[in-house]
Amino acid sequence: MTRPPTPAASLIDTNVLIYATVRADPRFSVARDVVLGPDETWGSRHVSVQNLAEMYPNLTGPKMDVPDSPDQAADKIRALTRLPHITVVPVSATIVERTIELSRQHAVRRQRYFDAQLVALMLEHDLRRLYTENVSDFSDLVSDTPIELYNPFHD
Repeated sequence: MTRPPTPAASLIDTNVLIYATVRADPRFSVARDVVLGPDETWGSRHVSVQNLAEMYPNLTGPKMDVPDSPDQAADKIRALTRLPHITVVPVSATIVERTIELSRQHAVRRQRYFDAQLVALMLEHDLRRLYTENVSDFSDLVSDTPIELYNPFHD
């Protein structure tokens, strides 16, 4: 695993949050380090309420080898929101407006709207790095922004 070059105010994407809660996943230890590691390494970390909402259907859904029960998924999400060094950021009407503008600029349609919404949230809150395995999902959306995409699982 490559460490980020310098700490930065960041957003942790849903996939990293999920991997940090599934011990059997081969990405667990790296994801756990992103979530629980020191600010000196990973910077100040934020999660969107959107990220938390996306966790539940993924943790309880058919893509999981062993899906979580609804109670297990809820407990994992609650545990993340209680971490003292993680800031949970709401999606406001201003962010929705910014998302719509980004979506228009980049011809975003359908489910990609939610990627654009995370970018809008990051711009609104001056978050400079996105920790995600899905770098390609965001690359066109951040090309003209100060946001850095960082895959913590890439060597």
